[in-house]
Amino acid sequence: MKNELLRLEHICFQYEDKFPALKDVSITFQKGERIVVLGNNGAGKSTFFLCCNGILRPQSGAIFLHGQKMSGSKEDIRKLRQTVGLVFQEPDTQIIAGTVGNEVSFGPMNLGLDRKEVELRISMSLARMNLEGYESRAPHYLSGGEKKRVSIADILAMEPDMILLDEPTASLDPENVALLERTLEELNEAGITLVVSTHDVDFAYGFARRAVVLSQGEIIRDSDIEEVFRDDEVLEKAGLKKPLLCKVAEVLETHFPEAGDIKRPRRMEAFSDYAKRLLGQDPKQACSPQEKRTAEEGF
Repeated sequence: MKNELLRLEHICFQYEDKFPALKDVSITFQKGERIVVLGNNGAGKSTFFLCCNGILRPQSGAIFLHGQKMSGSKEDIRKLRQTVGLVFQEPDTQIIAGTVGNEVSFGPMNLGLDRKEVELRISMSLARMNLEGYESRAPHYLSGGEKKRVSIADILAMEPDMILLDEPTASLDPENVALLERTLEELNEAGITLVVSTHDVDFAYGFARRAVVLSQGEIIRDSDIEEVFRDDEVLEKAGLKKPLLCKVAEVLETHFPEAGDIKRPRRMEAFSDYAKRLLGQDPKQACSPQEKRTAEEGF
C-alpha cells in the first residue's frame, strides 16, 4: 500500500524459560494513524513495542519498513530505530545525559550529522515540547511531566515517521496529561504516526481512532475504537473496562429512543453538545419524570 509505514507478519517472540510473549502477531500501520494498544499486564504490549522498534529481534516472522523487509543487519536496525521511535514508560530509563541539550543531541549525533544540523534539531525538538531554555538544565532534577517531554524530544530529534509511547500518562497529573494530549495532537497533525500503549481507557477513548487489543501475546481485536469498546466479549477476555463516557452513553441510549443515531462523544468537551442534542428530543416515553428531571439538570 502507498501509505504503508510498518508491517509485522507472523511475529513470534519468547523470553528464555518463559511462555511466548508474542504469538503469530501480524499487523500493518499506515502513515498518519493514531492508534492505541490495549491489554492487561503481561498481554505482550511492551514486547510488541520493542520488536516494532528493533530493540528485540523476533525468533520468527518478518518486519517490513515502507514495504522493504528488514534483514536484521546493523544498517536495517539503524533505519528501523530512526524511523520508529520509542518513548519508554519511565523517562529515567531513557534519559542518560547530564543536560537536556546533550540528551536530545545523542540520537542525531549517532546518525553522523554535522554540528549545525544537530543544533537545529535540538532547538526544533525542544521548541515543539515547550522546553526552550532547558538546554543546560539537568534532566534528573526536572518534574515528571518535564522529563516526559524531554524523552519525547529525544525521539523527535531523530525525525521519525512513527512514535511508540509506552504508558505515556503514567505518573502524570491532570495538567500534564492535558499538555501531553495537546502535544500528541500536534505531532499527529504534522503527519507522525502515533501508537500508544496504555491502561487508561478514558485517555485511549479520546485519543485514538483505531484500537489493537492484545491478550496473552495475541491480537484478539484490531478495529475502530468505537467497535472495540462495544465488544463486551473482547473486553472481558482482555480484562478491560469501558471508558466513562462510553458507559454514560450506553445508559442514555436505554432511555432515549433515538440516542443510538447520535455519534457518541469520546472527549468530555464534546459531551455537552451530545447532551443538548439528546434533550432536544422528546424523552417522555423514554424515561420517567424523575429521570427526565435528572437529565435536564445536566446528568
